[in-house]
Amino acid sequence: MIGPILSVVAIAGLALAGFGVFMIVQAIQHNQAARSGVFLTVVGLLVAIVFFMLNAGLVEVKANEVGVVFNVLSGDLAETPIGPGLHVVIPGLQEVTVYSTAQQEYTMSGETNEGALQGDDAVTALTQDGQQVRIDVTVLYRIDPTSVNELHLSWQNRYQDGLVRATVRNQVRGALTQFRVEEIYGAEHDRLETQIEDGVRRLVEDDGLDVIDVLIRNITFSAEYVAAIEQKQVAQQEAQEAEFRVQEREQEAEQERALARGDADAARIRAEGETAALELINQQLSQNPLLIQWRYVETLSDNVQLILLPSNSPFLFDIQSLTDQAGIQMPSTDVTPTPSPTPEAEETGSNAN
Repeated sequence: MIGPILSVVAIAGLALAGFGVFMIVQAIQHNQAARSGVFLTVVGLLVAIVFFMLNAGLVEVKANEVGVVFNVLSGDLAETPIGPGLHVVIPGLQEVTVYSTAQQEYTMSGETNEGALQGDDAVTALTQDGQQVRIDVTVLYRIDPTSVNELHLSWQNRYQDGLVRATVRNQVRGALTQFRVEEIYGAEHDRLETQIEDGVRRLVEDDGLDVIDVLIRNITFSAEYVAAIEQKQVAQQEAQEAEFRVQEREQEAEQERALARGDADAARIRAEGETAALELINQQLSQNPLLIQWRYVETLSDNVQLILLPSNSPFLFDIQSLTDQAGIQMPSTDVTPTPSPTPEAEETGSNAN
């Protein structure tokens, strides 16, 4: 802002000096004294010279900028760069080169209209296993204000193309040779990015640049490798499906085995129960042999008053013992088994008829 003001004042001084020259000419033409014109001319020239020199010697360094001061006579740089603000230098003896300390970026991309250079500028390199890949990469960096003198001596305004670009491309190629292509494609992507960033930072920090981040924006693999990856993924999916079917069959078999074990356990439990019941029955029968006869009588109808047993009946009942156990008083009658008719009696009866 102050520079334009100084320029206006210097121009005003020149205008004043011009008006003084005009007055001198008029005075000479009229044979008059030219003191006023001379005075105005001298004052105008002094004002113009002083303010032009002030304007040339004033250097304004804006925020996020730093200035490198070069001494023309000695050929050396000022030990300390000048920071933001208004500074006075000696015109003609000191030259100031201003650098931006704001964050900058440099992009190398395969896209035509993207990146620092037009056209395909992606980094092409070979992996550890010989696969060719193409990488789009962006580096974020800034100039270190305390080391700007080193950057000016080594690169001046060529640092972006000469230092940043060359270093990043070199580190990308070097880092890729330590990774297999499937590692880049998979979980090692972040480690590759970190390794490139560390390498770039180490190489440019001595030249006055501070690397903020290195971003791998895109990785393009060869068509052959992409096809191989697709085939591998299909094979893996088929293997997973086959494994799932095997597991399904194993689960079904395990369920069948569990059902069979359940049926076997149930049969065993029933057999054990029947065995225990038989043992209990045998134990009771050994203690009371008439129990089975009593159970048989219990199943008969309550209306049964007379039982006729043929002589060849396999059942022999001790009626007195059974009634005694039941607490029943029986009348003292004789129950005589009715003998079965003999063939001879049947024949005699027939003849009688």
